[in-house]
Amino acid sequence: MKHNAAKYLLSWASSPRLTVGILAYSVLLVFVETLAQVQIGVGAAQEEFIESFICFFDLGFGVKIPLAGGALVGILAAVNLVASSLRFVRFGIRGLGESITHISLLLLIISGGLQYFMRVEGVVTLPEGVPTNAIYSRSLKGGASSVKQLPFSLRLKRFSAKKWEGSDIPKSFESEIWFERGESRVLHVVKMNKPASFGGWTFYQMSYADGGKVSVLSAVRNPARLLPWISVGGAFLGMLLIFIPRVFKRNLEERE
Repeated sequence: MKHNAAKYLLSWASSPRLTVGILAYSVLLVFVETLAQVQIGVGAAQEEFIESFICFFDLGFGVKIPLAGGALVGILAAVNLVASSLRFVRFGIRGLGESITHISLLLLIISGGLQYFMRVEGVVTLPEGVPTNAIYSRSLKGGASSVKQLPFSLRLKRFSAKKWEGSDIPKSFESEIWFERGESRVLHVVKMNKPASFGGWTFYQMSYADGGKVSVLSAVRNPARLLPWISVGGAFLGMLLIFIPRVFKRNLEERE
């Protein structure tokens, strides 16, 4: 009886139909989250629909539909990947490729979870010529706001802004910043859409104040930032191992 129940559970968890259902529902969830951004903003929509287990989509008139959130979908996708690997395991080059692909996709899901728990965002204000190592930050998992003291300091050397001709609207702006740690310091230029990284943090040009005498940067620390790149590379390698033998086999059959 227990054996039959375990077999049924494995069959359900590894079902290709479940895989297709997860993919289809993920597209729907992203679509709903995009619609919600108009009402509650990008950050709030991400937290409500992508970073939750259960979420509610507001249809208006006080009617809300409960939905499975992105965290629950991620766990279900991870279970599906593991169960599929156990049920459909194969040997040889193709089997190795399938295993690498499954492991890479699982790592991609895990990296999303690690980012949720480990990623920290903050804001740093830099008055010209005044060093600071304080970042006003908050955890993406909804933790309380706090001030972090970095093991290095930032000093604004110069801020410059270009405006659209005939208006006061900024066209672009950038900051020349000294990153100082001990006796050493490194100069980086932080521009719009061109961040700078130092000490495990990445700094983005966010805004400015006091006519450019104060530069405002957003700061992000994500220890799991390399995992998505590793998982994508692994998935590409796995798919090569799956399809290349098929190409060689087909060529050999055509020659014969």
